Amino acid sequence: MGILLSMSVNAVDREEHKAIYLGRLSNYVAWPTTTESNNQNEFFNICMLGVDTFKGFLQSTYAEKSIKHQPVKIHYVDSIENIPECQLLFISLSEKKIITEILAYIGNKPVLTVSEVRGFAENNGIIQFYMQAQKVRLKINNQAALNHGLKISAKLLAIAKVIE
Repeated sequence: MGILLSMSVNAVDREEHKAIYLGRLSNYVAWPTTTESNNQNEFFNICMLGVDTFKGFLQSTYAEKSIKHQPVKIHYVDSIENIPECQLLFISLSEKKIITEILAYIGNKPVLTVSEVRGFAENNGIIQFYMQAQKVRLKINNQAALNHGLKISAKLLAIAKVIE
């Protein structure tokens, strides 16, 4: 499976493409093998914090799919305190005012944090979606990933703007 992140998208399709990319990104990230979230969960948990910008497409895309050989479970979360154990946390634009608090709450847990909030990667978020020339692009803070015990593949780093 190739990495597809340079596709031109219109505003309607943009959110659907981002939802698809979330699962694909997971294929290029290695989580620590002995983490609590890997050992105790039978699911690959994707959490969506804030307003569902994907308009239900995340749920319909991964309803019958698996990631890392685990069935996917989507959790819609309305506050920091309600974030369950998850491998991937997407932080909606609606939460941009509390990004610092969210990242502090996550700490260095092995959670892949993803958002489209401007400056997310520069402020210790791991992967940031941004638009450039009508295409969805990525910024990756590789040091933040390493701090969370995550290893991002060279293939993914090669197609992203890497923030060190």
